[in-house]
Amino acid sequence: MTSAGTAIDPWPLLRNADSAPQRRSLHLVVHGRSGGSVPSCLASLQAVLEQRRSAPVQLDVLTADQTVAAPEQPAWIVPLLLLPGAHARMDVPVIRNRLRQAGATVTLLPFLGAWASWWDAVLSTLPQHDRHRAVLVHHPLRPGVADRFLEMLSSRLALPLVSFDEWSEYQQSHPQAQPLPLALAPNRMTDALSEAGGWPPFLDHSLTRQFLIDLLAALP
Repeated sequence: MTSAGTAIDPWPLLRNADSAPQRRSLHLVVHGRSGGSVPSCLASLQAVLEQRRSAPVQLDVLTADQTVAAPEQPAWIVPLLLLPGAHARMDVPVIRNRLRQAGATVTLLPFLGAWASWWDAVLSTLPQHDRHRAVLVHHPLRPGVADRFLEMLSSRLALPLVSFDEWSEYQQSHPQAQPLPLALAPNRMTDALSEAGGWPPFLDHSLTRQFLIDLLAALP
């Protein structure tokens, strides 16, 4: 897999549109676990990216009670969310509006799951000999935008799609299936699927983690 920061510029339109000499700060919106706790694979992104970019990086945790202060310099809001669920469609715009009302200059980027390069990287990490066994497993969803997005993603990646609440039944009829959980960080679903020999969450996999770091580091 090619590093996002070396072979090509992954953000040509943003780079052309932003001629400011100083790099923007990053305001990363993450889900978090109950009570606002942040898995180490997410929390450690902050220090790594601050060093790579020489600019501030904030984590805005959706499950936390406290809000994050507005950035002092122009910032990209980056929703590290894989699906266009309620968080991406409603909570993230609320965060953007709050930061703007506080006087911050912020620009909202599409949620991570909308980045074609991200899914290309995910697919490239699957060993060729195991790819036929991979099954996308997602949290149960209500019918709607996110549900339709998943169907499109399954078609794009050419991988079957199963809801987590249907995984046990699916596994009985497909004993060789290997779950690929649609999750950035550990959660109850990935904990359970690990017992079935599933792939780790994306940020616990060294290749997908490094690709995301390279993408975020390459932002203007």
